[in-house]
Amino acid sequence: MSWQPLSDNDIMSQLNNVSTIQIIFKHSPRCGISAMALRRFEKSSLFGREDCDFWLLNVLEHRSISNNLAAEFNVRHESPQVMVFDAKNLVYHASHSYIDTDEIVRILKK
Repeated sequence: MSWQPLSDNDIMSQLNNVSTIQIIFKHSPRCGISAMALRRFEKSSLFGREDCDFWLLNVLEHRSISNNLAAEFNVRHESPQVMVFDAKNLVYHASHSYIDTDEIVRILKK
């Protein structure tokens, strides 16, 4: 399983044209906490799911995308942060130590 780099500011049109679950991980490569959260996420059972697309957003290179997501979904920009979309709706978001892959799996089973 690998990440798709998120570098297109038109992410909303991409989210609107897919039927699979979309997971965005907002990551700062200069931050040790973000690196730890990313490694923990990648080791989870969630990261291997075939019914999800996984996007990695480098917030240092693409802060405007992060800002657009924050504005569109009324979610404060943070890093590390995970946003999960199902049927074009934001169904989960969390940052730092509150990122809980088990909770994401529970939400997606509903």
